[in-house]
Amino acid sequence: MRRLSLAAALCMLTGCVDPVQPTSYQAAPPGGGSGYAETWEDERRVEVRFAGNWRTDRQTVEDGLLYRAAELAAERNAPRFAVHDRTVERRVYETVDTPPFPSSWYRDRYRWRSTYGRFPPRISTWTVYTAVMKIELLPEGAEVPQAVSLRTTQAVLDQLGPKVRRPSPTP
Repeated sequence: MRRLSLAAALCMLTGCVDPVQPTSYQAAPPGGGSGYAETWEDERRVEVRFAGNWRTDRQTVEDGLLYRAAELAAERNAPRFAVHDRTVERRVYETVDTPPFPSSWYRDRYRWRSTYGRFPPRISTWTVYTAVMKIELLPEGAEVPQAVSLRTTQAVLDQLGPKVRRPSPTP
């Protein structure tokens, strides 16, 4: 059974909102971070990247990546695009929390004792996903490369559009 910290338990009881939300579909900051980014190799070839934070699951990262690729194809009036290379990087982080003081005290027949050392340290892990894809935009009448995954721009936009989580507007 997983133990909650006091702050997490209070948050659950009072109904507070976790300040860290899953990555929204938005451009990543210039120095890097969560969101999408692209690097153009030439007029038709582009490397698209989507990075999530520790609250973003793998499927959301992959959907954001594919949706951004379709958006770029739509911006350049390409009805299709070819996926040449696609990778998903998974990084796992871990922290160990040990109590710095005795957990509780009790008195046996002879003296006061602590329960320090009876509870194992708490280990917290979280995973961060980053997906990268190289695509080639295929304008009308362009030759289709061999051994690639071919996607229709409008079909991807229609399918993933409702799933994409956009940032909430700031007042």
